Amino acid sequence: MPPTNAPAFDAIAAEYDAHFSQSLTGNSQRMQVRRWLSSFLENKKDLNILEINCGTGDDALWLHSLGHRVLATDVSGAMIAEAKNKPASINVDQPLRFMQCAFDDLLFKTADERFDLIFSNFSGLNCVSANEKLGQQFHKLLHPGGHLAVVIFGKYNWWETIYYLLRAKPAQAFRRWRKKVSTAVLKEGSVQPVYYYSTKRFCHLLGSFKKIEKRPVGLFIPPSYLESFMQRRPGLFRWLQRSEKKAGGTPAFSQLADHQYLLLKKVAL
Repeated sequence: MPPTNAPAFDAIAAEYDAHFSQSLTGNSQRMQVRRWLSSFLENKKDLNILEINCGTGDDALWLHSLGHRVLATDVSGAMIAEAKNKPASINVDQPLRFMQCAFDDLLFKTADERFDLIFSNFSGLNCVSANEKLGQQFHKLLHPGGHLAVVIFGKYNWWETIYYLLRAKPAQAFRRWRKKVSTAVLKEGSVQPVYYYSTKRFCHLLGSFKKIEKRPVGLFIPPSYLESFMQRRPGLFRWLQRSEKKAGGTPAFSQLADHQYLLLKKVAL
């Protein structure tokens, strides 16, 4: 889950890549996201892309390497600092910018700039309550016909349900199923409220966007808290990766996955 609460995510910025981006599970799920996003980006050049909750910048660097203009934002100053320390691709014709910015400051801090695509990876928008009017901001930030590509939690992830039931923790097993806010402990003393949305409810909250595509991310690849289990079983993990690649793209299974990728298009008000 990418950062949206500065004090909480500042605390894990230095170790975020080691614990997630460079992990077996985290990297595999990121590659699956890029697989779906690459399908949309195919044959598109010089897009102006706004990434929100960019974390340590891996996806921003990837998008920039494809020849797009990228403004990558995050509320965590420590995450932005980590991102700026990474070497960017040599692409002098297209700018790559990192900016510390909260969701509700996007319109103010981007001034009159408008974008072809807004991208949010790994559940940053699950840290936003349904009361916040992000859909209105996104609509104003996008060019006519612009797109929104987001990765949010799967509402009924089968991995999580079975894992916690086997550990006799029903409250955690069904935490995504409920409508109540949950709390993620990132590090001792650092917590983040989390809201789990069904696909239908999330799209309803956004308002004036049409859903174009949905895909599972992590249908076979498990959540990152099973990383150590997977590291001890490399053969099983390779089998899960193959299964994800072969059968993990079925839209109907999206809410059963750890995450789901949604592509939406701005429509006229």
